[in-house]
Amino acid sequence: MKVAFKVGVLCLVAGLVACGQKTAEPAKEASKDASAAAAPVAAVPDVGRLETETVQSQGTGVSQGEAIGDALRLAIMEVNGAVLDMNSAQLNFTTNIAVGKNELDLRSSTFAEMVTQRSGGAVTGFKVLELTEPSKPGGLYRIKISASISKFSAPADTKKIKVAVAPLRYDSSTFVVGSTSVPAEKVAQEIRQKVIDGLVNTGRFAVVDREFQSEVQGELDMISSGQAPSAEIAKLGQAVSADLLWVGRISSLAYNRHARKLQTSDRELVSYDGGWALSQRVLNVATRQIMVSDSAQGTAPSIAPTTLGATVNGDELLQKMESDMADSVVSTIVARTFPITVLSRDGETVVLSQGGKAVKEGMRYRLAKIGAEMKDPQTGQSLGRMESPCCEVVIDKVQPNLSYGHLENVKINIDGIAPGGLQLREQVKSAPKAESRVAEGESGQQGESQKSLKTVSAQGKPHRAESLAQSRPAQEAATQDNKW
Repeated sequence: MKVAFKVGVLCLVAGLVACGQKTAEPAKEASKDASAAAAPVAAVPDVGRLETETVQSQGTGVSQGEAIGDALRLAIMEVNGAVLDMNSAQLNFTTNIAVGKNELDLRSSTFAEMVTQRSGGAVTGFKVLELTEPSKPGGLYRIKISASISKFSAPADTKKIKVAVAPLRYDSSTFVVGSTSVPAEKVAQEIRQKVIDGLVNTGRFAVVDREFQSEVQGELDMISSGQAPSAEIAKLGQAVSADLLWVGRISSLAYNRHARKLQTSDRELVSYDGGWALSQRVLNVATRQIMVSDSAQGTAPSIAPTTLGATVNGDELLQKMESDMADSVVSTIVARTFPITVLSRDGETVVLSQGGKAVKEGMRYRLAKIGAEMKDPQTGQSLGRMESPCCEVVIDKVQPNLSYGHLENVKINIDGIAPGGLQLREQVKSAPKAESRVAEGESGQQGESQKSLKTVSAQGKPHRAESLAQSRPAQEAATQDNKW
């Protein structure tokens, strides 16, 4: 008996352990499933979506078919507006298919299928609710229908200000950068693309395409020709027009090489300098009013006169000037439409309302405190708000939609200023510094020149030149020959 009792206890314990293991395994699996479900999922881009909306409408006509067609047109207009051609064959088919049909036929599922098929996707469901025949000869049929209409819901970005970037204009066929002549058309295309990239990256605008119209039309033709699912016909007529049009003209762009031959030797004194200038306008498409009209310019780092074979990387320099021009354009548009403001402040650390190409990391900008709105006493038109200089902000980090920085040179008490009360103004620019670039093949000659070059101080004692990259070439030229 004791042995049997012990065996029974052992079996009971083994069974409990086994049950515990079986219970634990599903718990682990459930935990894995929960963790997998909690894993972050990247958001799907919003490109709009196809939907179906069911509405009721009434129509009239001299025949049953015309009455049904009239009711369908009203249903489609109620759902989509006048985005489809109301006179297209896709909506005139009802006159033919309703010939010889009585009320029972019109209410049948067979007729409803004919309507959806012949509509080309505009109508996905159809039902006759009421039909009233004319009370006298020559009168009108009256019909009430229920129709399911294909609808395209536009993406949320279409609610943003829509901007079109026009091709840049230019006066010269080529631009000279160093020793290279670059086609002006190529430069204009690259700047335009950089402007488009910058506006898109701000997240503030919906930039509409004006370059690949034929490619887009080819995709839409697939829908209208029946090669795509019929419901996609709702995508037709959804193109948006621009609210603003940006136009620009390249006034100048050059980085010129200056060379003068020394009379006492065969060497040349070479230097480089240049920059760019751009004029621009932002037009209100609906009214053709000019909202922004100004010009911008910039300079490229110059190379001081030298006889040691200065060279430049033309491609790199051109890309830099193109980027500077595009950044200037984007900053101007953003500043006039969505001024950059300070969202939050923690001591001297601030968060700004924009990032992307709107600001540059490491750059310094002025901040202004925004005051009361001022209005013209005669017209009542807003003249803007009062501003008072506040401080400067240095950008520490730039993200696609935000940027971070810290305040310096604070001139007023900024405690208590509400978010948005400080707005970004122009960049604080420092004077461009001259650069001297020496060809690699001249490095040995440079070393010998450094050894022999000396100047005389105010006390009459000789000393070595402190800046060999800039002062030495000019002094060397003066020593060898002061005549051109």
